[in-house]
Amino acid sequence: MLVICILGAQALTKDWLETGFLALLPANEQQPEIAKATRQHNELSNRKVIWLAGATTSEEAIGHAQKLKRQLEQSRLFSKVVLEFSPQQYIRQYQRLFSYRYQLLDTQTQAMLANNPDRLIKQNLEILNSPIGQMQAADLERDSALLFSRYFNSQNPVKLNLEQGIVVLPDKNKFWALVLTDLQDERLQLDKLETLSALVDSATEQVKAAGGELLVSGMALFTAHGAESAKQEISTVGIGSSLGIIVLLWATFRSVRPLLLSSLAIGSGLLAALVVCVLFFGKIHILTLVFGASLIGVADDYAQHFLCDSFGETDWSPRKGLRFILPGLSLGLISNLLSYAGLGFSPFPGLQEVALFSAAGLLFAWLTVVLLFPLLLSGFTFNHRPGILKLTTYWEQHWPLWVSKNRRCLGLLLIVFTSGGLWLLTPQDDVRLLQSPPAGLLRTADKIRQLFPMSPDSQFFLVSGKDQADWHRNEQRLLERLDALKSQKALAAYEGLSRYWPDANQQQQNYQLLKHSWYDSGLLERYMTDLGFDRAAVQSELKQFAAAEGNTLALPEWLAAADQNKQQLWLGCDAGRCQSTVTLTGINDINALAAVHDLPGVAWVDQVESVSSLFARYRIRASGLLAIAFCLASLGLAYKFGWRNGATIMSVPVLALAVSLAMLGWFNQLFSLFNLFALLLVLGIGVDYGLFFFMAGDRRASTSLGVTLSALTTLLAFGLLAVSSTEIVHAFGFTVTCGIVTALLSAPLIGLKGQKL
Repeated sequence: MLVICILGAQALTKDWLETGFLALLPANEQQPEIAKATRQHNELSNRKVIWLAGATTSEEAIGHAQKLKRQLEQSRLFSKVVLEFSPQQYIRQYQRLFSYRYQLLDTQTQAMLANNPDRLIKQNLEILNSPIGQMQAADLERDSALLFSRYFNSQNPVKLNLEQGIVVLPDKNKFWALVLTDLQDERLQLDKLETLSALVDSATEQVKAAGGELLVSGMALFTAHGAESAKQEISTVGIGSSLGIIVLLWATFRSVRPLLLSSLAIGSGLLAALVVCVLFFGKIHILTLVFGASLIGVADDYAQHFLCDSFGETDWSPRKGLRFILPGLSLGLISNLLSYAGLGFSPFPGLQEVALFSAAGLLFAWLTVVLLFPLLLSGFTFNHRPGILKLTTYWEQHWPLWVSKNRRCLGLLLIVFTSGGLWLLTPQDDVRLLQSPPAGLLRTADKIRQLFPMSPDSQFFLVSGKDQADWHRNEQRLLERLDALKSQKALAAYEGLSRYWPDANQQQQNYQLLKHSWYDSGLLERYMTDLGFDRAAVQSELKQFAAAEGNTLALPEWLAAADQNKQQLWLGCDAGRCQSTVTLTGINDINALAAVHDLPGVAWVDQVESVSSLFARYRIRASGLLAIAFCLASLGLAYKFGWRNGATIMSVPVLALAVSLAMLGWFNQLFSLFNLFALLLVLGIGVDYGLFFFMAGDRRASTSLGVTLSALTTLLAFGLLAVSSTEIVHAFGFTVTCGIVTALLSAPLIGLKGQKL
């Protein structure tokens, strides 16, 4: 423990706590290119926080936003706080792309030039005679046909209203000023999340006090809520179970020394588990600590069995007691370690952490009891018989007799109950059940999405090709299908690179299309003359067009001038494969979009569905893992005690598992991968209880006391998990609670001599 403390002093001074949801998921399940695309797709959304300051007038909304911007900058949480959108970025982009204006044509202009070039003239005249004509007229001298203006405007299909350089979004009787921020660190550390939550609350109150309203949304806020909820649950589970243990132990032993010894065993186990996990994994997830807090109830079992054995005979001594209970404690530890080893075979990092945390905690708690308790209890005796011992003795003597008398009715009832519950049991593998965000956060996110429909959905397409030309063709086919689906209202918008950047072949086609339909036909000369351009201006334009024939804009050059969102779409070329993503916004018919993956080089990526499918696959594998764990435990017990006795001991965890699953079905509880790992714990605990009663001999009274106290403390821990607001934590606690209660009721039926049950 001194070594653990020294290592812990070094390891726990670093950034050791993980809060991000994706850290729970396996990194090697997806194909590498899909994993890379998913990371890049999520990179911006994980850091971005959207703020909308609302008021009854746009001037008031802008005023609130300006004050909010100063507050956000002072927090130093963000690498970027954007309120005013400077035109300099657009000017630079315009200047860098302008020399390729004859090769860059938007889709609508291409269609008009190919089918009806006169329509282009008519539209230009309508624009020049409209209220915005004066702005467009400034481009006429350099871009007489307004071709580049059309292309440039098409890169931002969603038109936003700007006032004083600030985006103002109208909404019925209210106006909202937009502030965009990027967090400095996408790792979302716990202290930063707490600061962000406090900042949101403070900013909301300040805007509200000034007569306005503030809407805030972002992935970081959902993570912050989950982290805060987990932190509260750690406190509830840890403190609640600790208080319960203190009350039970004081009522039973009426002495400070057992309390201190139990605390020593628990503290040693939890500290060692934390340090070992951090040293092994580098970081530990906050959800691991939620489950780890429940370890208090299990780790205390060894101490209670040791202490309760003192009531088994009058001349008890610590070393004598240890010799009697050591085989049971050791076999119980091994069965628990086997159960947690099952968690370790899971591909989910979070469950691997739980496995190592629990195994290390139990091992060190066991070592503390076996190595230190005989020394620290030297000369200590209990001079009373606790009241709870009378109750557990009465229960242990009369409960098996009552079961024996009513075994037929109880057996039939048990069969009907378990069969009905298992029939009603329905697997639920939706990954969204991992988080339980408050309704307020969801409503705010939906409201912001309606006002500012610029944030892409989690689903997207991955487009690939053997080279840039092949990739471009594949993405163009996809965008054609998406245009059709957009017209059918299956989605609101999409973003793809080939929508804005034509490859070399397409650029030359655009140039030739202009040449034949606009320049060689004389249409340009007539158009410019009608607008009042002199002969020199026309000749200059023709000369510039002829000189630009060989121009080709490479993708890297185009990306250098593009905004960050478009740059994120490109994944690059590697190992003879070029890839990009096509993002989607406002999905209304996900099935229609998922059906598009039949195109060559196109893969549909639905992060929610893929992870949910992953959960379903590993739920099936975990079922096999659970069966293997039962077989291993059965073989070990059969080797030690014989087949018949081994089967008798294993009847306790088997019955506990059946009842737990039936309870899940009857109460319509979540049944997923995590319940199966909870059943692995039920296996370990059930084997413990069965072993203790099987080996109790003449000490069934003290064994009953130890098992009852163990069950009560464990129920406190896992029962508190069952009231968690997080669905999987609740399901985990509910499953283990049902299993422990069943094991507690069935274990006394084992090891009776001369009693036919």
